[in-house]
Amino acid sequence: MVLSVIPDIQYQVKEGSYFFVAWTLLLLVLKLFLWEKAAAIPECHTEDGGCWDPLVETFNSAIKRAESIHNLAEQMQQEFFHNEFSSRAFSALITQMNRRNITVLRARMYCHANGTNPPSHGIEQQNIKDKKYLKMLINYVGAWTSPLFHLTLELSAMPDAPVAILSKAKQIEEDNKELLDDLRWILNKAYPTAKIKEKFPSWDHLPHLKSNSKNNKFLAMFNLSYCLHLNIFYTENHLRTLKCRITGKDC
Repeated sequence: MVLSVIPDIQYQVKEGSYFFVAWTLLLLVLKLFLWEKAAAIPECHTEDGGCWDPLVETFNSAIKRAESIHNLAEQMQQEFFHNEFSSRAFSALITQMNRRNITVLRARMYCHANGTNPPSHGIEQQNIKDKKYLKMLINYVGAWTSPLFHLTLELSAMPDAPVAILSKAKQIEEDNKELLDDLRWILNKAYPTAKIKEKFPSWDHLPHLKSNSKNNKFLAMFNLSYCLHLNIFYTENHLRTLKCRITGKDC
């Protein structure tokens, strides 16, 4: 009688072992699923104020830098028009522009970065892929790297250049560098496998800025002051649009 019970016990133990193994495997599968799901969620760091998303914060940083450039560009343009250093030259350029001088009109109306400006409205903007949009914006912002560098260089070499203008030019150049770095970081974070060919357009007025003629230098500064003010306006709007589309925030 005792011997006949032993097989039943062995069967129950074996059946229990199978159940235990199956349950363990199921738990492992569930854990793997949860890990994969967690990995798919955008990175978030917990702070006192709640969830801190580096991607959102970098967009915020980029927008603040663009706003800073916008404000400084407005102030610098006002300085060019009212400071004794450049006011006469800028006033003369406005007079020539009103008389339809082709060279001055072109300096006022044509901006070297316009060809890299992403679509700013309508169906074309709606249909552009986010990754392509971001790449275009990088080249749009990068188009100002050389002009701003040479502006600060030339102003620094002009003994009568006022601190009020030079300091703003330096800060704009620094803000633009940091804005460009923010955009590169965003591209790498949002699209880790993305590759970009950075191709910044040349600035037509660079030879004028580097000229020995003050009139030519001021013509280049005239062009830069108007175009920078216009382009940074578009940059701010592009940043807000991309922040909404990529992070889903502040739409």
